[in-house]
Amino acid sequence: MGRYTISEIAKLCRTSPATVSRVLNNPDLVAEPLKGRIRKKMEAVGYKPNPFASRLSSQSRWGLALFVFDILNPFFALIVRKIGHLAMEQRIPLTVCDTENNEEKERIYLDYLLDNKIAGIIFAEGISMPTIERAQQETKTVLIDRHYREGLISEVTSDNYMGGRQATEYLLQLNHRKIGFISGPSNWSSAEERLRGYRETLEENDLPFQEEMVFPGDLRFESGVRALEYFLTLPEWPSAIFSANDQMAFGVLSKANSLNISIPDDLSLIGFDDIPLYNLYTTKLTAVRQDIDALCNTAFEIMLSKLNGESSGSAGRPEDAPEERRIVIPTRLKIGETCSKYAGSPAQPVQRIG
Repeated sequence: MGRYTISEIAKLCRTSPATVSRVLNNPDLVAEPLKGRIRKKMEAVGYKPNPFASRLSSQSRWGLALFVFDILNPFFALIVRKIGHLAMEQRIPLTVCDTENNEEKERIYLDYLLDNKIAGIIFAEGISMPTIERAQQETKTVLIDRHYREGLISEVTSDNYMGGRQATEYLLQLNHRKIGFISGPSNWSSAEERLRGYRETLEENDLPFQEEMVFPGDLRFESGVRALEYFLTLPEWPSAIFSANDQMAFGVLSKANSLNISIPDDLSLIGFDDIPLYNLYTTKLTAVRQDIDALCNTAFEIMLSKLNGESSGSAGRPEDAPEERRIVIPTRLKIGETCSKYAGSPAQPVQRIG
């Protein structure tokens, strides 16, 4: 059998979970020989108490919550699954809050969690700042791919800026000079950093940034469809498109197929995320890869350190508690089948980013 719970130890010893818990936390309250019998059974089966779980059970605060912008988005679905696995390994209850980009839902979820004294909340990108600010005042918080004022909340983020540069530089190396960009929501730091990487890489290669070459997307599949429709209305079409996430890139791919536009022969395409759920597509998308496991592992470790360093159930940070941190996870470009060299006129050498 795998890892034992207190309830399972209690059954083996023919006693109650409360008695087993007292042996672990207040052994003086349990008389011999019952105490000795329980300890021997724990040793025999290799039982090791979870110090985090016992901390939660002994305080007024309990459990963790995870806020996501849209659980139907594969990127957020993978975050939910990974954080869920990490919480399960620690036997910590996890509440998942799918806000569907609705601040009223955020408020309702947060009211419930704070009323029930949640021990900590992890916020993924897309959650509104008022919600994050209120949570930060009352419980432990960690951000994933979301930026707040430096030093006030710990955050773990991909290197979105460098990812934007990697994608744009690769297209420039393939001789593309008319590169369309499908952005994400304007108030998302991750999307803004990808756009900044795209823009600065163009400018460093003496290519003007053109507002008409940027389509304001919302990270959904349908947004990619609309983006391609828009680009095809321009007097001069882009020879390549860089999408701020995979979902919109596959929207472009789907619309292109319906119009008999060949990717990559007629149009090159790069996404951002490299979501493994899209491996079912026959065309392998070239994409900037986010390390979702590293994002989640790091965010979860920071949350545990916050909770285990806490001397009381309050949200205030004691003198010896961990400082707020900002950790940036590297990205890398994964070459697929959706980019090809542009056959137009020769271009000047590309300025490499290092």
